[in-house]
Amino acid sequence: MVFGYRSANNPIWRGDLPKRYIPGVTMRDLKSFFAGVPVNRTLGFTLVSCDADGAELTMPVREKYLQETGFLQGGIVSALADTAAAYALLPGLREGYGMTGVEFKINFLRPALPGRGDLTARGKVVRQGRTIGVVQVEVEQGGRMTALATFTYMFFERD
Repeated sequence: MVFGYRSANNPIWRGDLPKRYIPGVTMRDLKSFFAGVPVNRTLGFTLVSCDADGAELTMPVREKYLQETGFLQGGIVSALADTAAAYALLPGLREGYGMTGVEFKINFLRPALPGRGDLTARGKVVRQGRTIGVVQVEVEQGGRMTALATFTYMFFERD
């Protein structure tokens, strides 16, 4: 199994998707799985692409996610970047393995604001080894970078 939460409604735990990302899995299948993940639905994340070159996600900047000063709350930006990082690693995940995040660092370069367009996160794998993967994610809004993040994931053999 790839990764996922244990739930009867999760396609990975039900076995609806292959045990690892393989070229035969269509982007349509992957997007359908992605859209079924509760946090992705709640925050309005959309999977644009996921392949050996990395992953790209978008999300709308909704008023309900703004903090006191009118900026998009940083945890929401971090969640988008984290999801882009995980999906960037997915194509290279070995069969029978899962992954979990162990560390991340994010620099907020400018505020994300409503009315300036959707946020786009692009994750690129820096290194994907046997036990550890590192991904750099750029988050932008309206063509301007709003955040830069680095994520470290640990890979583990599934039971």
